[in-house]
Amino acid sequence: MYKKWIELGLSKGLKDLEIFAVRNRSLKLGVYQNELDQHVQSDVEVVNIRGIYNHKLSTIKFENLSTSNVDQMLDQLIENAKALTIEEPAIIFEGSPSYPEVKDEIYDFSKINVLNKIELLKDLEKTILTNKYVSQVQTSVYQENDTTTTLINSKGLYLTRRNTYAYAYAIGVFKKDDDIKTAYDIKLVKSFEQFEAKKMAEETIHKGVSKLGGSSIPSKSYPIVFSNEKFSDLLQVFSTIFSGESAYRNLTALKDKVGQKIANESFNLIDDPLHKDAYFQTPFDDEGVACKKRYVVEKGVFTGFNHNLKTAKIYNVEPTGNGFGGGISPTNLYLEPKAKSFDDIIKDIQDGVYITELVGLHAGVKTVSGDFSLQASGFKIKAGEIDHPVKMIVISGNFFDMINEIVEIGSDLKFGLSGIGSPSVYIKRLMVGGEV
Repeated sequence: MYKKWIELGLSKGLKDLEIFAVRNRSLKLGVYQNELDQHVQSDVEVVNIRGIYNHKLSTIKFENLSTSNVDQMLDQLIENAKALTIEEPAIIFEGSPSYPEVKDEIYDFSKINVLNKIELLKDLEKTILTNKYVSQVQTSVYQENDTTTTLINSKGLYLTRRNTYAYAYAIGVFKKDDDIKTAYDIKLVKSFEQFEAKKMAEETIHKGVSKLGGSSIPSKSYPIVFSNEKFSDLLQVFSTIFSGESAYRNLTALKDKVGQKIANESFNLIDDPLHKDAYFQTPFDDEGVACKKRYVVEKGVFTGFNHNLKTAKIYNVEPTGNGFGGGISPTNLYLEPKAKSFDDIIKDIQDGVYITELVGLHAGVKTVSGDFSLQASGFKIKAGEIDHPVKMIVISGNFFDMINEIVEIGSDLKFGLSGIGSPSVYIKRLMVGGEV
């Protein structure tokens, strides 16, 4: 079918044509107060057609495109190309010399009876509710996805990739006196048997209870230790500064700093689409470029931007396999861990703060300048140990200054669902706004 669409497009005068199709079959379930309140099943195919007409690259996107209307869509693609006035590289990729092999487990979640999935959520909700500090469970959610990606173009490239996964979580509401907090822990699995409701509930309870009873602290600068999850969140927000698109549009302070030192020598930032500990492994990007491991920052030195085909052409470099979703995205970007455990990292801190929650990661961050000011909470570090919960504080600083003031990087690397990973990170000092 796709090959016929390509032949039709070429007959209409398109120089080259590419079809990028993603079919996603999913199931979402929700439980509230032991009753099923959400059951959504879908099977959707989204098709992107990219074509070059008169040296202009145009894209058109549709859901569930069929042979009956593809002729009209190709005509629209050509009209869109005619309307373009910007002069940018128009490239349909002929393919990389080779592609890495990904041995991803394909699991058919649909073979599991839906009643078992509902029971998982009911067990999760019921177990969380056994804790005395839990006033309610807002919702319990299960979602499974089976995604198949196909890329085929007029230059003979034909690639496919597929992944299957499911995740579940429940949001608990924790209350102690007038202090109310919410907590949840998302568990993503590659087979249904990996779900353990009891352990998932215990982790949610631990997160929720540990937040209760916190107090603010005096305003001043403190040694700061970010949890692996929170430093991952910071890396995710600032990941755009490493994009060739940001450099092209003057939206990154790193534009003229390739080959220069931008961070502490202990700072190694790696983009590894095949990392064994990440949730997903990706053999090729959405433009058909093979993905591979590369250092974005090595020993504090910025080695170069992530590129798609367009920005690689603009900067006369090789594409890096980061062309996703029509733009540029990292694939399993992570801060390389070191040898020290979390306990070893904090043992010499006499008066510091351990950050486990950040609020306002988009509104409170200026990616171009690197400045940030974020509501936060966590724990006081006292005499080398975790002491009491801390809340109602604001941490402020600059990302570029911060990565130059790293004291220690932990061994506890953890990837988030976003594909960004980090260990715990000890920063020499950041300003904390708390009690006046």
